[in-house]
Amino acid sequence: MWTNWAGNQHADTTIACPTSIAELQKEIAQPQTLRVLGAGHSFTPIVAGGDRIVDLSGLDLPTIGDVEQDRVWVNANARLRDLSPALADKGLAFRNLGDINTQSLAGAASTATHGTGREMPCLSAEITAARLVGANGEILTTDDIPLEMVQVSLGMLGVLTETQISVVPKYNLRRQVQLCTVEDSLATMHQNWAENRNFEFFYIPFTGKTVELRHAITDAPEGKAPRDLDMIAVKVLKLARSAGRVSEGLRSALLKLLTMAQSDEDYVGESWRVLCSDRHIPFKEMEYHLPPDVAVDVLQELLTRLHRDHKNIYFPIEVRQTAGDTACLSPFQGGPRISIAIHTDAGEDHKRYFGAIEPLFVEAGGRPHWGKMHNLSYKDLSVMYPDFDRFCALREQLDPQGKFLTPALARLFRP
Repeated sequence: MWTNWAGNQHADTTIACPTSIAELQKEIAQPQTLRVLGAGHSFTPIVAGGDRIVDLSGLDLPTIGDVEQDRVWVNANARLRDLSPALADKGLAFRNLGDINTQSLAGAASTATHGTGREMPCLSAEITAARLVGANGEILTTDDIPLEMVQVSLGMLGVLTETQISVVPKYNLRRQVQLCTVEDSLATMHQNWAENRNFEFFYIPFTGKTVELRHAITDAPEGKAPRDLDMIAVKVLKLARSAGRVSEGLRSALLKLLTMAQSDEDYVGESWRVLCSDRHIPFKEMEYHLPPDVAVDVLQELLTRLHRDHKNIYFPIEVRQTAGDTACLSPFQGGPRISIAIHTDAGEDHKRYFGAIEPLFVEAGGRPHWGKMHNLSYKDLSVMYPDFDRFCALREQLDPQGKFLTPALARLFRP
């Protein structure tokens, strides 16, 4: 049985493991529906639901292919954590990354996965060309399909095999972490995005405190990586939540101890090592991307609802910003967006919390992360994206039988 990382998606479907492009073409040419297996870091049913699942981890393609100055051909199904050191061996690096790098490049790009930074686009925008296998087993490229359609496609136009990505010379980052009040973070967040290459913050529920992170390119030598205390912090937050069921005073005391233990951090390292971290505690997540001018008001209302109605929540709220791009299904199409992510324990019911907060995001003009949980339909999405119907028409043209659709995707991309 296949299960995603969070454990909320499952499939008993047979998994095929082609080792060559020819084998992959033959597999895809069969009439049954199929989906491609990545790292399983999406929370939505974009793998489960097909008649077949294809695992491309054994595909006979080099991790890094041809290098053309600031562009490199790579195996689209390689993991980001493997691509980064492979690029570094050639003196190159991703311009930016999210804080998790276990995903495959194809999975991360196809769902518009992003890091943070007002001038930093999402990973999809770094794709400059691509090769893929279409619904009939034919080889397609971005000479056949517009690039802005392929960059974010959820695997519905074909199976990505190789992508050309924009890269930069290898660089080091300096990470600075500090504890702040939520009032200060909300008041200064736009300034912080303007002044820092990368900026983000996490609100620690029921503490009034945030953890702010800044990154800057530096020529300083690498230092010793600090101990990753995120897992311990989340466990303490869960313990405090449980204690709060007995005594709100005990919960407050534990949360105060946690924030007192939070120490400032100043660390220099290779870019991908600084940007990315491991996540050992499974969670479920909803993330919406909002117009920057409404983000503060939305965050204030979110905190009001959290404190009033959702005292069982202990996972922090994450706030980031990403530059605009031109991909048809990119949540960042047309301009920068501020992303707000909410989480629940993977083993606990998310519906009440997510259901209460999602209308706030939608009413503010938010667009959902394609790999994270939402309750929207074709009717909702078609008014959020200027080119949504154009994408759907191309998808229908390339795959009229819906070979790359699951029932869940069909509800989103067929009227």
